[in-house]
Amino acid sequence: MISLSDHIRKIAKKTNYEIEEIKIFFSAPKPERPSSETLNIEKGPAQEANFQWIAYQVLFTKNKSDYYIYNISLNPDGKEKGPAIVFPSDSDWSGENKNRPAKDITPGDIKRAFPKVLKGPNLFPLREYQTVYVNTHESDKGKSYSGKEFKKFFDNDFYVVVSKSKELKNPFGKLIGMKYPKEEEK
Repeated sequence: MISLSDHIRKIAKKTNYEIEEIKIFFSAPKPERPSSETLNIEKGPAQEANFQWIAYQVLFTKNKSDYYIYNISLNPDGKEKGPAIVFPSDSDWSGENKNRPAKDITPGDIKRAFPKVLKGPNLFPLREYQTVYVNTHESDKGKSYSGKEFKKFFDNDFYVVVSKSKELKNPFGKLIGMKYPKEEEK
């Protein structure tokens, strides 16, 4: 009997794609000195949030020599936003070709090659791939976190994901409260 992960590896080997690293971009106040900073300010603390997802990128190789980046922008709540693109790169994550999509690889090819990683997308990737979380918030701009560090600093009740939902959740999806309807002005 073949396991799902073995099946996925077989598909990836057939296509000669290998994931090198995953970067997930987000915006949140600096965790070492959290404050009451918010990203979207409503008229009442029950509506405020201070964490949003920005983008999801996968650096991968084709035939172990050609580097590409799969890039998808994210809505603040982590859902995919707009079309994904694949563009040529190098091992240092060069983005100079971002406006010139790859002609021989489509985003669909990469999603089919790595369905476990790119389903959703998976904001908490599997241990088998190195994942780096990069903060874009001005208080912590460019700071990178390993998966373990990200969980340590952001899996708490202080960080609330920007969302249109009535549920207030932290970046790991833990329910931490509910938004209350705004009071009507009389």
